[in-house]
Amino acid sequence: MSTEVAKQYGFSVLVSGFARMWRGVLPFLVVIVVNALVQASVLGLSWWWLAIGISAAVLLISFAMTTHIAVRSVTQRSGLADLPEADLLRFSVWVVGWTLVVNLGLMVYWYPGLVLLALTPFVPVAAAAGARNPVAANFAAIRSRPVRWLVTVLISLGVILVIWVLTALNSFFVQGWLAAFSSWLLIGFVAAWLLTAWAALYRSASGVE
Repeated sequence: MSTEVAKQYGFSVLVSGFARMWRGVLPFLVVIVVNALVQASVLGLSWWWLAIGISAAVLLISFAMTTHIAVRSVTQRSGLADLPEADLLRFSVWVVGWTLVVNLGLMVYWYPGLVLLALTPFVPVAAAAGARNPVAANFAAIRSRPVRWLVTVLISLGVILVIWVLTALNSFFVQGWLAAFSSWLLIGFVAAWLLTAWAALYRSASGVE
């Protein structure tokens, strides 16, 4: 029998996530800006394999730190000193595996990957929160808050689509280093918001530890 867990959101998960995101504004800002600088700068490297390696490594570290701060920001304020507390190795193992599975679905066709993404949105948050099995915790969270999960998935996918269009337009009209830098700033800000929202929903679910 599951124990009722206090809700960490109000009438809207995404509005609550946006409000609580500001508890970690400084570490979020540092991670977002550093990642944007690196992602924009590697475009100038002549060795493509080195550019891809640096880009992927920095993106993974940034994702881990952003998710870690998002989980913390649901219940408390976060500062720069909290960034090193992220368990990079454990997070990387789970998230790299999750990313490969989702991308494999996308390679088959767009909707299998989209379905996999919609069914596993809690995996990064659960990994950052220290769940023993983030996949099992993901489905426990869905079972605990099925309606909120569905609504938040649909709105999140809509937000991601809008950001995709905006970054594409930005790359077309602005171009170059500035386009890449500004696009990654936008992506980082939205990622911090959505991850905090999903962390709030995860923290409101029972049976996820």
